[in-house]
Amino acid sequence: MFNENDVLRTTLILTIVTSAVAIIWRASVALGILLGGLMSVLTFRLMIIDGTRLLHKAKGGLVDQRRAYRSTIQGLAKRSLFYSLALIVGILNPSLSFLGTLAGLLMPRLAILYHLIHGRIKRGT
Repeated sequence: MFNENDVLRTTLILTIVTSAVAIIWRASVALGILLGGLMSVLTFRLMIIDGTRLLHKAKGGLVDQRRAYRSTIQGLAKRSLFYSLALIVGILNPSLSFLGTLAGLLMPRLAILYHLIHGRIKRGT
């Protein structure tokens, strides 16, 4: 099985490699992928921190259902703000590609898919 640090590391590597390959094609696409990928790494790390903090509080008995819901919504709003800022910069900046930024924001999903497929091949199922 894999954990969140494996996904974070794979996302960062995938972002750097993809943007390096895309710079051969167009620099604006490569910069968009780099912006989106780095923003997705940041938001994924924030999700890890928020989840870990919430689990530690719940383990100590300091969180009820209402506080857990509030903490989850606040974390979602924070991550959504970062996603929207990256997309707005990708739209407004002429030296960035919007589709490249959007593809960069999807890098953690590709890293998770990679780890799922790699784990299945490794286990033989």
